[in-house]
Amino acid sequence: MKRKLVWSSALSRIVLALAATICIASNSHAQSGQSNAAAILPDVAMLIHGPFGEDSYKLTNTADDSVTLEEFGDRRMRLEIRQIPDKKCVFLSTSQEKDGFNVVQLDFTMFDGTYQLWESCRGPADAPPDNRCTYSLHFGSQKRAFCNSQRLQLDSDVSKMSFPDEACQPYALGARAKKSYTKYIDAFERIKEQCGGDSR
Repeated sequence: MKRKLVWSSALSRIVLALAATICIASNSHAQSGQSNAAAILPDVAMLIHGPFGEDSYKLTNTADDSVTLEEFGDRRMRLEIRQIPDKKCVFLSTSQEKDGFNVVQLDFTMFDGTYQLWESCRGPADAPPDNRCTYSLHFGSQKRAFCNSQRLQLDSDVSKMSFPDEACQPYALGARAKKSYTKYIDAFERIKEQCGGDSR
C-alpha cells in the first residue's frame, strides 16, 4: 500500500510538471506569434512604400501590430501600416490625401516565394550597363498580392474593405538601379521566413 501511495504521489508530480511545461510553452508560443508581426513590420513598411519611390522615411512604432511611416521630402507621405487581425501575413496601409484616403493591401499569402530581376537596356551598346540599363524586380505573386485604392472616406472597419480587381496586381518594383533592390529582397526573405507554411 505504501508503495502505491509513493508511486501515485510521484505520478501526480510528473503530471503537474508536464502540465506546467505545456502551459509555459503555449504562452511562449503565443507571445512569439504576437512579436513576429512586430518584428517584420519594418520590412512590410519597406515593401508597401517601395512602389511609391525611394524617398527617405522614418518609422514610429505605435503598437505590436501597427507602425507609422513618415516620409521626408516634398511629398511628406505618412502611412499607417497595420496587420489585419487574424491574418498574420496580410497588411493594410492607409494615408490621408487631399481628396480622401489611399488604402493599400499587401497580402503575402498571394506570394509563391520566388522573384526575378528583369533588365531593360537602351542607348549605345558600348556604354557601361549602369549608364544605359534599368532593372525591375518582379515577385512571383497572384494578381491580388498588391491592391491600391482611393476612397473618399474610410470604412468603420477598414480591415474588411474589399478591392475591385482593377485595383490589384502582382507585386513588382520598377525602373531602378540594380543595387537598390538588395534591401527589398532581404526584407522579402525575412517576411517569407515568418510567413512560411500556412500564412493565412
